[in-house]
Amino acid sequence: MSEPRRWTLAELERDTEEATSVFREERLKESLNQYSEFFEHFCGVFRDLVDHLPALARGEDSADTLAEILSAGDARTALRYLAAPPVSDDDLRTLAKTKLSATALKATPENARRVADIVLRLVDPHRFPWIAESRAATTDEVERAVVASSAMVAAQKVSTARRGASKLQEEAVKDVLRSCAFIEDGSRPDIETLVDAPAPGRFRGECKLGGTKADIVVRLYDQRVLAIECKVSNSAVNSFKRVNHEAVGKARSWRSDFGRRQIVAAAVLSGVFNPSNLATAQDEGLVLFWAFRLDDLADFLISGSRTH
Repeated sequence: MSEPRRWTLAELERDTEEATSVFREERLKESLNQYSEFFEHFCGVFRDLVDHLPALARGEDSADTLAEILSAGDARTALRYLAAPPVSDDDLRTLAKTKLSATALKATPENARRVADIVLRLVDPHRFPWIAESRAATTDEVERAVVASSAMVAAQKVSTARRGASKLQEEAVKDVLRSCAFIEDGSRPDIETLVDAPAPGRFRGECKLGGTKADIVVRLYDQRVLAIECKVSNSAVNSFKRVNHEAVGKARSWRSDFGRRQIVAAAVLSGVFNPSNLATAQDEGLVLFWAFRLDDLADFLISGSRTH
């Protein structure tokens, strides 16, 4: 059987520096581009929404107005961000005691009125002082409110996109698997026994492996199961949770469920990590690959296929 490479502490120190450098470059590029794109887009959304506020405050055409706003995802987001602090979809449903679909609000105008009342009751008095004071807004007040609100949404959107980085990493790993002639298994049933795992030369996306989920499950040609976790960390402290607690914890569970010789537990890493923590994780049986150098994963997959 082909065994994945174990890294020395010196190699881990070198690679964590490289991963951190890649992280810095991507984060700087993100701050210049992604945030600005979200900000500019939501400036237009908030300007349109502010035009609706007087009618909502007066109780005029609230059902039709809200139906129009809630039918568009970005306008709906902007509506929630009028509040201080912003209110979630779930909270708004609960507070207004109604569904937020356009159909429901048009059919029952009193429900639409409750949504409007809740939003106006929670509206930020610092960004939208004219609402609380029941007067017309000045041009400067509108512009300040639009800028402040758009900045809030843009920051949250970037944060959400960062949390989705592991999904991008998963797709990159899948691309490597495909390049090595592994075929994706479209079904995602739970894997209770090794019989349930994909056939040799196939892989499956996120699914339950024994008692816990794996991001990607691969059946190697030697019949072992390669269970991959994709981990993104923005700090060395956070990396302990991501790798030593989460990934190593899952590796222990999988080996307990299926046996040490049947499972290859691995983590693909991106971001900032503590090399000594990685060395400890490796000592506990976790195989490590880097997102910036997925050729190592490809080499392992190809070396295994050559023996069969």
